[in-house]
Amino acid sequence: MSDDLEPNPKRVRLLRGMDWLKNQNSETKKSQQNKNDIQFIIQTNADRKKFLLNAAEDEASVPAGVNESSVEPKAVPLNRLRLDKLHMECEWHTCRKKSSDYEEFQKHIQTHISDVKPVVDKNESVEYACLWDVCGHITPDFNEMVRHINYHAYHAKLLAIGFNGRATLKLVRCRKDSSKRNQLPKFIGEHVCMWTGCQLKYSSIQAFFDHIKQHIAHSENLQCSWAGCGAIFNRRTFLTIHMRIHTRERLIACYHCGVHFTCNRKLCDHLRRQNVNPNSAFACSLCGTLCATEYLLNEHARQHVSAYVCALCDMSAPTPAALAHHVRYRHLPPAAARLHACQLCAYRAVTQSDLRKHLRRTHNKEKAVKKAEGSDPDDFSDDSDAESKLRKKKSTKKYACHLCPEKHMKIFSRGYRLTTHLVKEHGAQWPHGHSRFRYQISEDGMYRLTTTRYEVLEVFKKIVDRDSGPNELLTNKFEFKLQQTAEPTETTPRQFEIAFKNETEMEKFEKTIKNDEKKDDKTKVEIVMCDVDEEGNIIRSEVMN
Repeated sequence: MSDDLEPNPKRVRLLRGMDWLKNQNSETKKSQQNKNDIQFIIQTNADRKKFLLNAAEDEASVPAGVNESSVEPKAVPLNRLRLDKLHMECEWHTCRKKSSDYEEFQKHIQTHISDVKPVVDKNESVEYACLWDVCGHITPDFNEMVRHINYHAYHAKLLAIGFNGRATLKLVRCRKDSSKRNQLPKFIGEHVCMWTGCQLKYSSIQAFFDHIKQHIAHSENLQCSWAGCGAIFNRRTFLTIHMRIHTRERLIACYHCGVHFTCNRKLCDHLRRQNVNPNSAFACSLCGTLCATEYLLNEHARQHVSAYVCALCDMSAPTPAALAHHVRYRHLPPAAARLHACQLCAYRAVTQSDLRKHLRRTHNKEKAVKKAEGSDPDDFSDDSDAESKLRKKKSTKKYACHLCPEKHMKIFSRGYRLTTHLVKEHGAQWPHGHSRFRYQISEDGMYRLTTTRYEVLEVFKKIVDRDSGPNELLTNKFEFKLQQTAEPTETTPRQFEIAFKNETEMEKFEKTIKNDEKKDDKTKVEIVMCDVDEEGNIIRSEVMN
C-alpha cells in the first residue's frame, strides 16, 4: 500500500516530460505551426519555460529528455580550458547544430539572423522575436536583435567552458532555476570602442573584444587609454585583465543557470555556495550561516560590518549600493526617486521591481502584463505561482521575542508580526535611518532581534561627531546649471562645472552654511573613549568632539 500511495520522484519527472512531449506533438499545435510559424515558436518557448519552472525543484542540472544534451563534462588541462573539447550547441528552434570550432559556430549563428521575421501585435506595432530556446527576447529594433543573436554565440561558448569547468575544477552541479539560463542582457546601443582616438562600433560582441585586444597588443607604455582612465601597468597581462572592467568581457558561465563570470574563481564560489557540507563548513560567529570555504566566510562577514554612513541620518550600510538604496527610499523627494510610472493608475515606483510587485498585487494580471510588459500573461501567472510555492516552503521560520519571559515567550511565523509585537507590547524603536528591525538565527533555531550593530571606527566617529535626528528630504531649494568644460583624454574623464543660475541663489546658499555652522558650535560634545584590559586599567584613550 505504501508504494501505491507515495509517488516515485523519478516516475513523476518522467510523466511530466512525457506530458510535455505529447503537448508539443498535438495536432492542434501542428495546425497552428502551419498557420503562423513565428507565433507557434514563441508559444513553444513559453510552454518550455513553464515546464522548466515546474522542474526547478529537481536536483538535475537541466531537465534531461527535452532536447537537452546528454554529453558528460570532460576534464581538460586548466590552461586549455577555454580552447579544447568545447561542446557548443546551437539552441535555435529546430536547429541543434553542434560544433567545437568557435569561429565556425559564430558564422553558423549569424545565418539565423535571416530567420528573424517581424511580428505584428494587437497594437499594430512591428516587433522581432528571438527564437533561441528559453530566451523570449522581443524588441522593435532589428539592429538590437542582431547584437542579441551574436551574443548568443558568445554566451554558448561560455556555457561550453563552464560545462567542462565542472569536471576540470571538480565542482558539483548548480541547483538554481534553469529556465532563465539563455536570457541575456539588453544591448540598446552598439558596442563602441572608447579607446582615445578610436570610435569604431561593432554589432558582434566577439569582434568588439578582438578589436580591444589589438589596442592592448600595440600599447607601448602599457597605459589604459580608455576615455577617462589612464591607468598604467608594468605587465601586459595586468592591462588585459583591467580592460575587462571597461568592456565587461566574461570568461566562463554556469552551464545550468547561465550566469557568466570574469574568472574561474567566481564560478567555484557560485557553485560552492549552493552545496555546503555541514561537516566541513565554516560557521559565521554572528549569524550562524554556514559557508563552504574560509574565503566565502570572510566575504559573508562583510555584510555584518557597516563601512559607509549616510550624510543625512544615522543609517550605516555595509556597501555603497545599500547606502544608495537607503538614500533613494528615505531622503530623495518622490518626484526625483519615483521614476517608474504605472500605466494603469497614478502609482509611481522607485524601482522596476517595485512596479512589478504593484502590478501583481493591485491590478488584474492579464491586463497589467499585456499593457505594461507586452508579454504572455500565462508566463507571468506561472512565474508568480512558482514564487508563491517557494515562499510557502520558506515560511517555516519561527521568530521569538527576546523580551518576553521564557515560560510565556511569544513565537511568530512572520518577522513583521514580531516587529508589531515589539513595538506595541515592549515599546521598542529602531534607530534613525533604519526602516525596520533585523533578525538573526539563534542556537536553538529561533530568529531573534539583532541588538548589535558592527561599524567601522571611522563610521562611528562620523555619527558621534554630528547631531542625531530624524530623516530629512533632499529638497531642491536651489536651481543649478550644468556645463561641460572639457572633453575626455587618456588620463581624465569628461569634465563638467556645476554653478548657480543667478547670484541671489549663491547668497542664500552662503547664509544657510553660516546658520548651520552656528548650530554646530552650540551642540558640540566632548567624548573620551577608553580601551581597558581585563583588570580595568586604561590602555589607550582618545578624545573626540
